[in-house]
Amino acid sequence: MAFPPNAVFIGTFVFIGTLMGTTIISDLHQLFGSESRIIFALRHRFDGLPIHSIVYYQSYNPGVLQNLTHATNMRSGQRRTLRSKLDPTGNQQDCLGMTPLHILACSSVHDLELYRLIVEKYPTNLITEDRWGALPLLYAFWGAAPNKIIHFLVESYQSLYPSHVFNWTLMVETMGTCDTPQESIENLLCVKQVHYPDQLIDWGYLLDLFAEPSNRNFDGAPFQERMRYLVTCCLSSRVEAIGLRVLRDRAREMIYATRFNDYASNNFSIAQIQNNLYRIEDEICKLKEATTILELVLWKMRMNEESHNEKSTRRQKKMKADESIIRSQCRATCGADVVINLVLPFYGICGISVRSK
Repeated sequence: MAFPPNAVFIGTFVFIGTLMGTTIISDLHQLFGSESRIIFALRHRFDGLPIHSIVYYQSYNPGVLQNLTHATNMRSGQRRTLRSKLDPTGNQQDCLGMTPLHILACSSVHDLELYRLIVEKYPTNLITEDRWGALPLLYAFWGAAPNKIIHFLVESYQSLYPSHVFNWTLMVETMGTCDTPQESIENLLCVKQVHYPDQLIDWGYLLDLFAEPSNRNFDGAPFQERMRYLVTCCLSSRVEAIGLRVLRDRAREMIYATRFNDYASNNFSIAQIQNNLYRIEDEICKLKEATTILELVLWKMRMNEESHNEKSTRRQKKMKADESIIRSQCRATCGADVVINLVLPFYGICGISVRSK
């Protein structure tokens, strides 16, 4: 936000609130220290920054693309040597550390041509972090910018800064700890998986973070869904590593059935989920050991049976020559899949093969 420079009166305690009797300090209050300093900074946020100002008020002014095109170019020189010169203020940051591209990504109105112009004129806006360490890409996801805007930004990063490493952990943290729609977080993670699969997210850190008490009053049902989704993401590698589909489904159902608290600690709930996962993982290890032994026994019996049936010397020589092939055939025909499926109910698991994925 920004306040008009001529604003005369602004109410007190705008940036401080309470929740359950606890004082909540806003990010701006943490940044500037007092309400008077916040108000002063936001009144003068765009002093000497014409590009920032045009982008901020772009949704209110017609013909903004033409105005912005003129504003980005300054005229310099004398007489007939006039030449166009890029306005350097477009690369500067305001009191919040934001560039014009940050402000554009925060807007509720997204014009692709404005994005093209800013990135063309000031490409370093793409990799400039604001005072919270956020890039414009985060705000585009956070504000549910149209897909064409997200795609343009991603393509711009890949073409102009192909080696840039994003702080995906910070982006998930920022969106996950605010009242962000689950769809926006899913979109972020989808783009990350498709375009930057090798870049990492510290899910362990995020799981501990999401377990902490919230200092905001979230809407109950969306909060529950978002937390279930985030906890599932944090534990996805462990859940997907479970070798039996029935147990994987049990783990997912366990997370979905958990009720997360939107204002108190979720440590106990998440600890319960992790303890149950440990038990499932231990169960899988024991089950794999038992079924492996059973499969080896059945395989050996089938090989002995095959060997017993080969009586002629010629056939025995051929068997030795093709021993590896016959061993593979015996493993495929030993009936382990059928027998193990029948045995699994005695372990409390039925209707699933130990090899199923």
